[in-house]
Amino acid sequence: MARVAGRPRSFDEDQVLDRAMLLFWKKGYEATGLSELEQATGLGRQSLYGAFGDKRALFLRIVERYFERILKPSVVDVLDAPGSGRANIESIFKQWESVAEAPDFHGCLVGNSIPEFGAKDREMSDVLRRKLDLMEAAFTRALRRAKSAGEVGAELDARATARSLLTIAQGLAVVARVNREPAFVRGVLQTARRLLD
Repeated sequence: MARVAGRPRSFDEDQVLDRAMLLFWKKGYEATGLSELEQATGLGRQSLYGAFGDKRALFLRIVERYFERILKPSVVDVLDAPGSGRANIESIFKQWESVAEAPDFHGCLVGNSIPEFGAKDREMSDVLRRKLDLMEAAFTRALRRAKSAGEVGAELDARATARSLLTIAQGLAVVARVNREPAFVRGVLQTARRLLD
C-alpha cells in the first residue's frame, strides 16, 4: 500500500527556531506565552505543536540550538582553539566585555533559565547544567594547557579556577542586564584575570 506523504512545511524551521529563541532569551521561559510565540514565529498554535511539540519541547530544542549556535562557537571553540590557553581565555574576556556592553544584551539564555527551573524541574535543570559543564570543561582544558606552558601559576587549580570563571561569567551576564556601566564590566573582568596570576 502506498504511503501518502504529509504536506510539506511552508515555513523555514531555522528562522522559526531563531525567532522563538530570541523571545525566550529576552523574556524567559515562564514569561513567554504561546500567543507571543505565535506572533514572533508567524505560526499558529497547531503548526507550532505539530512541528516542535509543546512549549517545553520547543524550549528544550532551543536550549540545544543556543548551545550549538551561540555558546559552542563563542566559548568552547575559542577555548579549544590551538595555541596559547591563556590567550584563548583572554579572548573570551574581551568578548564578554564587548557583548555585555552591547545595547541589545540579554544575558545568557542558559544562565537566565537556571533560576526559573532550579530544583523544581530536575529534567530541565539537568539539561541546563550539562551545558554549563561543557563550558567548564573547556575552561579547564585551556587552563591546563596554560599551566603546562607556564602562562599561569604552577599552583593554579585548573578545575576550581574554571568553575570560578564560569560563575563570574554567569553572574556578569545577569547583573550586566541592569548595570550597563562599562567600568563595572571591566572591573569584574579585571578581577577574573587576577585568578590566572
